[in-house]
Amino acid sequence: MIKVGEFKIFHGLNETREHHAQTKLIEEQGVDPRNKLNDLTSKEWVKFLRSWFIFDALKSDLEEERRTTEECKQHPATFSPTMVSDFILFFTKRGMKVFDPFVGIGSTLVACDRTGRLGYGVDINPKFIEIAMKRTAKNQTIILGDALELDKMNLPQMDFCITSPPYWCMLHKIDVNQKVRIKKGLATKYSDLSNDLGNISDYNLFLERICTVFDHVYDLLRSKAYLAIITQNIIDEGTMMPFAWELAVKLSNQPHKFKLKKEKIWCQSHKHLHPFGYPYAWVSNTHHHYCLIFRKE
Repeated sequence: MIKVGEFKIFHGLNETREHHAQTKLIEEQGVDPRNKLNDLTSKEWVKFLRSWFIFDALKSDLEEERRTTEECKQHPATFSPTMVSDFILFFTKRGMKVFDPFVGIGSTLVACDRTGRLGYGVDINPKFIEIAMKRTAKNQTIILGDALELDKMNLPQMDFCITSPPYWCMLHKIDVNQKVRIKKGLATKYSDLSNDLGNISDYNLFLERICTVFDHVYDLLRSKAYLAIITQNIIDEGTMMPFAWELAVKLSNQPHKFKLKKEKIWCQSHKHLHPFGYPYAWVSNTHHHYCLIFRKE
């Protein structure tokens, strides 16, 4: 019996020399040579397996944005390179290709810089593309274009895709957070472009277009590669729109089928609580996102 990290591996009397060599390498380096998915040790692997995690904006990430340009504040829905790095480290090895079809101001590509991966990002907004180019290294590929036309961009095969698409046209709904942005003179939506998916008012049409984008992503990914979509369910004028769940079902039923593996729930513990509905009805504060994990099979 040989202990490896938090696991125990049992072998019989007829162990081969190959097993001995693998065991020695695991003991010395902590990385199993059979691991084709990532460069993590067994302990690092296990840490990522929890189905939920708490993550709030890091001061260091915000400072990195501001050092690049104050224009980073104009993006109304950014996420953290530090958080994205954890996903990239689990689903790829160093030097592999990572794709984001809604790259925005480039947080996924910053995470690729930090982790030694080759990033490819597409966005329809030229202002965001300009910011992304300032934030990332020259070996990262940034494309100004419509994600609905990924099949025309001559992109290489990808090893992993992680992205956060628009949450329908919810940025057009002026809520508490949007009012704060208006007071600060900050943008409250992605763009005024007619073909921006965040400007589609018809929910069913929006779902159809989003699924078309991920149908193209399916074609780009190599066999057995993973797709991580960070999203939320939506409340529109008091009605819950189960966008995250509907997206999961629809992508699993597309002509090119991703297999939905599970989800990780991203919780935010530092957001302000607002007394919605008080004192008449229960209206929750939404402080979590779904990280839907699919695999191309």
